[in-house]
Amino acid sequence: MRNLPLGSMAARLLQHSVLAATALTSLTGCMSPAREMNPSFPVTIESARMDLARMVSDPKPTARAVVIIGGIADPSISSGAMVKVIAPTLSASKVLEVDFFGTTTFAQARAHLLREIRRGLELGETAPIPEVDVVAFSMGGLVARDAASTVHGGERVPIRRLYTIATPHLGARVASAPFQFPQSEDMQITSDFLAQLDEALPDACYELRCYAVTDDVTVGEEFAAPNGWHLWWVPVQPGRYGHLSGFSDERILSDIARRLRGEAGVTLSQGTPIPD
Repeated sequence: MRNLPLGSMAARLLQHSVLAATALTSLTGCMSPAREMNPSFPVTIESARMDLARMVSDPKPTARAVVIIGGIADPSISSGAMVKVIAPTLSASKVLEVDFFGTTTFAQARAHLLREIRRGLELGETAPIPEVDVVAFSMGGLVARDAASTVHGGERVPIRRLYTIATPHLGARVASAPFQFPQSEDMQITSDFLAQLDEALPDACYELRCYAVTDDVTVGEEFAAPNGWHLWWVPVQPGRYGHLSGFSDERILSDIARRLRGEAGVTLSQGTPIPD
């Protein structure tokens, strides 16, 4: 983690988010219990690692540039981890990494994403942004949906396929905690921002695929897909925190990498309901 000025707003935001996640996780115990495998996602950690090794040894191109984006107040920890796993499986493909460290509102994050995609793809001032595929962790999934929406008018990100991991599509369990910045307010279950995203979803042109890890006390795996959408979940690994392990879980990343390469995924067509 970077050394941050103690008085900076960005440092305080990161401290709030990490401390809240850690505190709430500790209420459930330090060690996550063993869970049964998901019948619609029948992949072990070992088989996923072997599959990723296969893909790294034989990288394939993607149909579009891939944008990998991180979560709230995150200085590229989650996005960097996903890039490290996914990028080596792809050849001759443009892979962009975007984090939202320092942004405090969804409007700022949306504008930042547009700028970074334009810069990363080396587009001129007037050239339109081409279709992209997006892999997003946590809050990043909401930023992507917002950036793809036509509700704002003007420029948008034309996403073809959107893969979200532990994204609070229905809100986040910890969003009502006093984090003291606007993004958390907009991730509350009853927020106008989430209602606006859901109103725009039926007209969205992208394919949305949602993933989660169980025992997510930060977002809540039950909130990780919009109403009526399938969710593909994996059981948390013993001793790990559900939410914070999502961006490095090889089972999820291997399925996403397969799909980016044009291969069939390992998940079934319909997600199994989350166990009680």
